Amino acid sequence: MSTNPPAHTHQIIGDLPSCLILIVLNVSAFVQVNVSSAVLKAAAHHFGSQCDKANKEFMLCRWEEKDPRKCIEEGRKVNECALNFFRQIKGNCAESFTEYWTCLDYSNLAELRHCRKPQQAFDSCVLDKLGWERPALGDLSKVTKVATVRPLPENPYHSRPRPEPNPTIEGKLEPSKHGSRLFFWSW
Repeated sequence: MSTNPPAHTHQIIGDLPSCLILIVLNVSAFVQVNVSSAVLKAAAHHFGSQCDKANKEFMLCRWEEKDPRKCIEEGRKVNECALNFFRQIKGNCAESFTEYWTCLDYSNLAELRHCRKPQQAFDSCVLDKLGWERPALGDLSKVTKVATVRPLPENPYHSRPRPEPNPTIEGKLEPSKHGSRLFFWSW
């Protein structure tokens, strides 16, 4: 009996025939990055600078489209960039990187000051072997413009059309017979 997953997975969303949506995912062609939070935290600065364009294109697509199904290709590019990034780290600086993320894992991700020496060793290895310089604090959080070849969606802000104005009141308005009927309790 084979334990391989099927090549295509069909997922049906909705319980009424009128809102039946069929999503086809090609599982065999999509390899996910399977790493822990300590590994992601250790690689975050270099990963952010190396995969900056792919990440920002994906986030722009998600923000503009508001539908994750329309951004699958951009998501694949982010995943491919991440896989290539970790392959380069594994091929060039595996020992210093493992020491760094293990330190972060054992220090419970809260006390980064205990792991400055492994961080320095990893950063110098990445700089020497790959030529990647650690970005300065705040560089990755700056607002940038993203140039993309994707067409702008028809309604990028998903705004609703303006409502019709209230109809004009015909005739004379007179005050209410019994007053406001708004009570103010004073106790």
